[in-house]
Amino acid sequence: MAEKKVKEPLFYIQQPSFQFPETRMQTVYSSRKAELDRKLEQKESVPEPADKINEQAMPEETENMTEVKVQAAIEEFEAGREEKKESASFAFTTEKRKPAFNRVKSFKEMDTLERLDYLIDFPKQLPPIPCIFETGEKAIRGFLVSRNEGSIEVKLFDESIEQISLQSLKAVKMIGLRR
Repeated sequence: MAEKKVKEPLFYIQQPSFQFPETRMQTVYSSRKAELDRKLEQKESVPEPADKINEQAMPEETENMTEVKVQAAIEEFEAGREEKKESASFAFTTEKRKPAFNRVKSFKEMDTLERLDYLIDFPKQLPPIPCIFETGEKAIRGFLVSRNEGSIEVKLFDESIEQISLQSLKAVKMIGLRR
């Protein structure tokens, strides 16, 4: 088999010599269990008194004390956990969530004057909505241009503008959104 040749780099880029910082990892930590263990070790390392009577009772008391402390720590932890659960569930059950947006009437639910206001305030970024403006004698198809105190101006599909008095206006219907 042919041996592979080691290729030299095509470009020689000058690299600065970095001196990487020394990383220091965590070497000491503490927790309740570690503190309890440390206290036990300290108590055990204390020289025992010369009295032989206390010699037998001391290990039993230490074991009972550690069991009591551990049990107390567990109960405290559980109580704190239950309080968090109760407070979290309590907050959601008592407060009634409010909707982010207020409900807007649909076009069909509005009366004639509200429909005219809606069409006047329609966003300018969107194309105007073609409507049918019904009066007592005829129906006019077109786009609402403006509204005055007593009349409205409607731009018809043939680009002419017609005025309609508000008193004679019976209904306003959208053409494209009928079902």
